[in-house]
Amino acid sequence: MKYASSLFTLFLTVYWLIGCNSKDPVPAVTVQVNVTYPATYNQPGAAGARVTLTNTADASSTTAVTDASGRATFADMLPGTYNVAATRSITDAEAQALTGIAQRLELNASQNAVVIMETPNPRVIDLRLSGSTLGSLVIKEVYYTGSRTPAGGTYFSDQFVEIYNNSTDTLFLDGLCIADAYGVSGLINPTNRPTEFSSGTATAGIFQQNVFVSSVWRIPGTGRQRPLAPGRSILIAQDGVNHRAADLNPNSPVDLSGADWETFNERPDGRDADAPGVPNLERLYFTGGFDWLLPVFGPGLILFRTDNFDGLERVAIPGAAATVQPRIRVPNNLVIDAFEALQNGNSRDFKRIPTALDAGFVFADDTYNTQSFRRKTTSTIGTRRVLQDSNNSTGDFEKIARPTPRSFN
Repeated sequence: MKYASSLFTLFLTVYWLIGCNSKDPVPAVTVQVNVTYPATYNQPGAAGARVTLTNTADASSTTAVTDASGRATFADMLPGTYNVAATRSITDAEAQALTGIAQRLELNASQNAVVIMETPNPRVIDLRLSGSTLGSLVIKEVYYTGSRTPAGGTYFSDQFVEIYNNSTDTLFLDGLCIADAYGVSGLINPTNRPTEFSSGTATAGIFQQNVFVSSVWRIPGTGRQRPLAPGRSILIAQDGVNHRAADLNPNSPVDLSGADWETFNERPDGRDADAPGVPNLERLYFTGGFDWLLPVFGPGLILFRTDNFDGLERVAIPGAAATVQPRIRVPNNLVIDAFEALQNGNSRDFKRIPTALDAGFVFADDTYNTQSFRRKTTSTIGTRRVLQDSNNSTGDFEKIARPTPRSFN
């Protein structure tokens, strides 16, 4: 069915491109997007939601805001295939009125590969928002693409994740977990398919309420041993060494010998070296190889907390052999922050993070090109930066040419 869908989309694109070169005018379509709040809210229509239609053929987009009834109208849209997304920021006061709890929310919804043709006109699309509370700890930067050696080889050991305290209070990191979502980043090979958890019958209906993760690491501590001040961050390195060293990769953009933590994968063969100057995270669950390699085509990452990690469900990958390790099911309500990167702009179907946690994704221009993704700054209060956090990696992060650990320059 996916091949048929792809061929149909290609047919539509070619058809309308040919049509644009003919003398006949291309018919325009009115698109109406009805955005509603979750069913538990005390009103249905989501006024003030920002709706974006993105043409999958050329990545062009147009945006409108919903009216008092929750409807956004797009006039004169060209037929084609579109990705449709909606977002609505809820203030404390609005949340009190809608849910009875005064807690700021970010709500999102999306529908991919929506085919818009001449009929029906208007084309009506219904989206129901979902979302979560905004966390005080956020992923500030993810450097996953890797670098090239002077000889032109590939080097990935210099990957890192930076976590930032975006609140006004000192937070304690003891027990904070970081994990990578299961699934490939895109059509890297012809046989690649989106994560089985998004379509497998064994997991039907639960994909959007959970993240299925492969490996999990935790910051050790008894509860109040790992303070992080407002506006400060920590670095988690794959390997906490100076990657610019002559015997490693002089072309690497980073020296991670001063990282706060590293992910050391202790093995009998000793293939993952333990950096003596950087403490190790606790390895709670591991499904990788000799090291915690983030996919250079794009990882999905989450931060979460739980008082009972062993109580989290282990779920077999649908259709996988019995010898393949199961994945850990992390419910959305445990997740503090999420980040998603995919292979390219056409890889949305390969998303591994639920829309409620991350409505979008980012993508690099290539692998091993030193590009990194850093969260944008919305304001500066005194010396403290307030970073953008709308639960949408597409808008929250910017692509930069080289990583900036513990910096914005």
